[in-house]
Amino acid sequence: MARRSRTATILAAVAPLATAMIFLPAAPAQAAEGDLSCSATLEFTFDPALRANGSSKVTISGDLTACSSPNGKHADLGSGRLQGTGSATATAGGLNPCRLLISVQGDGTIGWAPNGTSTFDWKITHDPHSGGIEFSANVTGGELNGDAVTLVEPGGTSNPGCDTEGLSTLSVQAQVAFN
Repeated sequence: MARRSRTATILAAVAPLATAMIFLPAAPAQAAEGDLSCSATLEFTFDPALRANGSSKVTISGDLTACSSPNGKHADLGSGRLQGTGSATATAGGLNPCRLLISVQGDGTIGWAPNGTSTFDWKITHDPHSGGIEFSANVTGGELNGDAVTLVEPGGTSNPGCDTEGLSTLSVQAQVAFN
């Protein structure tokens, strides 16, 4: 009798979960393949040098090389030249070498080889978890329109002395994914 009671109690507890699982969509077996992946060398220039409680204009330029299209939709895009502009503000307190919490917004274009262009919006924000910065972008027109742009495993180097002289340059090497 005790055994039957325990079995009924377990079934009563599991039944709502099993019923809910019938109506939930199944998770995909794997993540969708991306549209394009490239190696990137990016250069951010701040004028005037960005300091705590200050602002500056920002330019971004760089090269996207060794591009490949995992899903095959953009196999014709082999490399690109990226250019953009924006504005930046900063407050004190970051854990990065410049000790700044920065916020940047801008837009730009990518000229693709052998042919095509993309427009994009981009921003840099403070990452509260790592104390560093986080880059995000979205393609707003042309090739890859609608894709989110992600920097994968970025490595960055700021100008020497930025903690006292302000942030004037930031060089970034990364893989860039368009999804």
